[in-house]
Amino acid sequence: MKSVYVVTMWSGGKPAKKWQSEGAPEKLPTGTGVSFVSMDTKLRVEVIGSISVEEYESGRAELEMALREGGAPAPPPESERLY
Repeated sequence: MKSVYVVTMWSGGKPAKKWQSEGAPEKLPTGTGVSFVSMDTKLRVEVIGSISVEEYESGRAELEMALREGGAPAPPPESERLY
């Protein structure tokens, strides 16, 4: 099995945008966000702000659930957010 990472950008306590990446996102040098390669576009994406990263190693069902709005986890606590 391969790992797939779901990067979620949060706004107002709700998921605003989600991306998938096969490689683990890297923290930006400024410490304000992450950088990764999107599976959809194959382009490098840099995201700053309130972000959560989840790793999925199991089947497609769990990944699809994470990408649906209803299956989204709670936003990260203030102390764990990247700004």
